[in-house]
Amino acid sequence: MRLFIALPLTETVNRLLDDICQQRLNDASRWVPAQHRHLTLKFLGEQTTEQTAIAERIVQALCAEQFDLLLKAVERFPGRESRTVAAIPEYSTSLMALYQQLSTSLAASGFETMQQAFRPHITLGKASAKPSAKINLDIDICLPVRQITLFQSQLTANGPLYSPLATVNLR
Repeated sequence: MRLFIALPLTETVNRLLDDICQQRLNDASRWVPAQHRHLTLKFLGEQTTEQTAIAERIVQALCAEQFDLLLKAVERFPGRESRTVAAIPEYSTSLMALYQQLSTSLAASGFETMQQAFRPHITLGKASAKPSAKINLDIDICLPVRQITLFQSQLTANGPLYSPLATVNLR
């Protein structure tokens, strides 16, 4: 089973991101549907049934407070030459603490640790324009972080299908 742990987006945040995509970013060839948008904390990749159960327990055992995350920019990600367009949050100590707690628990349970730095973002789509075309919008969207979800991801010819396996409300 292919797994990842993410922060789901509210309907309001998705509507605001839809408006930005439709009104201000009309050069994308493919947008991520609102129901598929999320902020990934950890991609776990292919896991066994036993590892999936362990990941569920880890998510359910997280002790974190609710917080708000401010989305501040829409830009090419991870760099100016990329075709990927993403919403980027402002630095958040609450987000980093949640990420660290999750990373520590996963590592202690034998999950592989990611070598690259955590760069939070919400993928919005792929730009059809040349990578040299500038995409850099200042935005101000509050993302209320109230839940964390373990998702299963199934790759299909029509794109990925995401199924929540465990969702936990933050305190």
